[in-house]
Amino acid sequence: MFMDTYSHPDRVQQRLALLALAAAAIAASLFIDMALFDRTFLSETDPDWQVSGAIRIVLSLIGGMAIVFAVIPDSLPEPRIFRNAGVAGWGLGIISLISYGVHIWTVYALAQAPEALRGAVAELGPIALLQEAAIAAALVFLLVAVAKGDALRDLKILGVPGRLLAVGMALAVLVLLLEETSYGQHYFGWGTPAQFEGNTQQETNLHNFYTIRFEMIYYGVAFAAFILAPLLLQVLPGQLRGKLDHFIPPADFTLLAMPLVAGMYASWNIMPQQMMFFAGIMIFAILLLRWRLARSPAMLGLVIIIAAQVLYLILGSNQSSGYEVAEIRENSICFALLGYSVWFWHRNRRI
Repeated sequence: MFMDTYSHPDRVQQRLALLALAAAAIAASLFIDMALFDRTFLSETDPDWQVSGAIRIVLSLIGGMAIVFAVIPDSLPEPRIFRNAGVAGWGLGIISLISYGVHIWTVYALAQAPEALRGAVAELGPIALLQEAAIAAALVFLLVAVAKGDALRDLKILGVPGRLLAVGMALAVLVLLLEETSYGQHYFGWGTPAQFEGNTQQETNLHNFYTIRFEMIYYGVAFAAFILAPLLLQVLPGQLRGKLDHFIPPADFTLLAMPLVAGMYASWNIMPQQMMFFAGIMIFAILLLRWRLARSPAMLGLVIIIAAQVLYLILGSNQSSGYEVAEIRENSICFALLGYSVWFWHRNRRI
């Protein structure tokens, strides 16, 4: 029923070879940065437009293109989750509008009111609260799916009960919420305990001890889960796909999640993050060419993401604190998570 070219051994080898090429591009960038330019790989500085930066961009394009052709299926169904999901579809549409809209507002604020942007992303600022509310809402939808999801009752993936996997996702989101709120410190205002001395923001959390490393993992997991996985799902053999499609959304979910590839200024020099951006816009462009029903909104979304990232690089020096653009990217990830949780609840509420 679900047979396609991915099941052909030659096609599998081609996809693996392309992923190996992307990994080789990352390794080459790491070597060149360290050996030729004496630069730390995970280094956040002003965007590099020198020879080293040009080499990094070329390798990012090569790696991004390899990822795209490794995951893009030979054929794609027309978009459906925004059209056929009833109230949930409307909810996903609203989540998309907010996620793209925040990028538009951020560009305006960078140009006209940088202090307003700093206040918006600061603790208890409107965008910070929006981000935490999105994570909290995502947790609620996951918990409802765990408790009420009839489709999870008898589902097993590689021998693991589907409901147990859903519980694991809910626990991961709970930890994310606690980390984002510094375990309640943002709201209750207690002093930072001595055990957290050395935290870069003097907060009660773990991720700010290793901010750049944590961000690299966080962004990479989000990119893989919300953009690559929905595409890879389409090229899996039928029986496995029939089980995984309870946990992995369809390919058109990438339209909602795509804002997470934009939002770089200081992190532009981190090659894997550049590579995710280029891969994202290339995926977006291919979907735009293949889909008829969502062509206009997809085109608008692609223009917004490209324009926003270009303007972040141009206007990013206007940031008051230096991290505001990165916070906007995290906001996009949180709304992708919320969108996923809404989809997951809707997908699994009935058998």
